[in-house]
Amino acid sequence: MTSLALRSGERFLFVGDSITDCGRREEFPPLGNGYAAILPGLVYAQAAELDIEYLNRGINGNTTVELEKRWDEDCLSLNPDWLSILIGINDCHRYLLQGSQETGPVPYAQRLESLLQRATETTGCSLILLEPFYWMLPPGTDEQQRRISALLPEYIATVHRLAEQFQARLVRLHELGRQVLQGHPAEVLSPESVHPNTTGHGLIAHALFQALHEG
Repeated sequence: MTSLALRSGERFLFVGDSITDCGRREEFPPLGNGYAAILPGLVYAQAAELDIEYLNRGINGNTTVELEKRWDEDCLSLNPDWLSILIGINDCHRYLLQGSQETGPVPYAQRLESLLQRATETTGCSLILLEPFYWMLPPGTDEQQRRISALLPEYIATVHRLAEQFQARLVRLHELGRQVLQGHPAEVLSPESVHPNTTGHGLIAHALFQALHEG
């Protein structure tokens, strides 16, 4: 017996941007070399008897705009039992730094809600929503970092609301990273604010693994 909510024969789909992609299409197929590749090992360590199919459909640079365009092919047609989504930091960046109105907080919320609705209605999958995050050390931050840090909570609030609305499992990555950085230099998790190193990806994978436990 296991306390994991996973069951043999299930399909687990990772969807997102570069943080999920992690070279899965070129250097490190099929899961990349990030948290999506680490999670299966954590599952096997606790429940080696489980036979889970893992699929990664993260793509570098994606916002919810690009995700919507490929949703039929990269989500619905795959009929996942579990759907893990990490998306939002590029929406925030593109809106704030490039003036893209279609990736602002309100369109982001509307589009993400629509994608989740379609996924649950079509596949009946269980959802896991990961917070978009921005891991940085407060001292020495520049104006761009301050603007992103001020706006990102609106995107995170959407993820929290949708997690409650769809009864999804919520992984609080932004909060978790900030807790770590209270006692450690920023480089321990990431060379910059968005793309984690191996330790950062390990942190994400472990948090996701914990969210997969019953209850």
